[in-house]
Amino acid sequence: MEQIISRSFDEMIATYTRTLENFYPARGSTGFTEANQVHIYVNALIKCLDDDRAVSWLEFPWVEKNQHIDGFVFSPRHKAVFFIEAKRLSHTKKMQEIIEDIERLHKQDKQFLRDNGVTDYENEYVVALSDVWLETKWKRSMPEWWCGRNNVPEQVIAYGSLTIPDSTIHKSLANINWLQSTSFAYWMGEHCKSVKNYCLMMTASKI
Repeated sequence: MEQIISRSFDEMIATYTRTLENFYPARGSTGFTEANQVHIYVNALIKCLDDDRAVSWLEFPWVEKNQHIDGFVFSPRHKAVFFIEAKRLSHTKKMQEIIEDIERLHKQDKQFLRDNGVTDYENEYVVALSDVWLETKWKRSMPEWWCGRNNVPEQVIAYGSLTIPDSTIHKSLANINWLQSTSFAYWMGEHCKSVKNYCLMMTASKI
């Protein structure tokens, strides 16, 4: 499964690259909505799972009736479910929001899944998505906050001028052992000049 998840991030990057090389889907500096991250990633994951019976849903109902998560994928072939949340790291408050989202996905009681027909699975995965425009000192610290100390991919480091955060998301999620997660990051601006400061990030963890 680790290889499938890694390939799914690569497939997501490929889709973003094809898109951004051909047109700029925003007005000025308004950025891209979180829904695009979820939509593109879910399609990438479905492709990499290579499961004709795999299903997906956006804004999937969660534990409480008034709660939803950004995305959900169920693969009968792999007997696996994926719970997906995304955030644009556009402001410092977004850091706490994605932390709370990840904690929420670790809800132990999944009876509501069985109540909705999702029963034949053995493995659960949390997938967190984010993007950031590396245009301020705080935002340039986000790759290391996301990936962990000295764990930023060389391709992102090549952007230059990255800064060191005061802490990492792993420290904030110590209660769920986020250190066991696998993080990914990619500087889109290397090949897409229209988004020279744009970075996509993902983390996956088995519950």
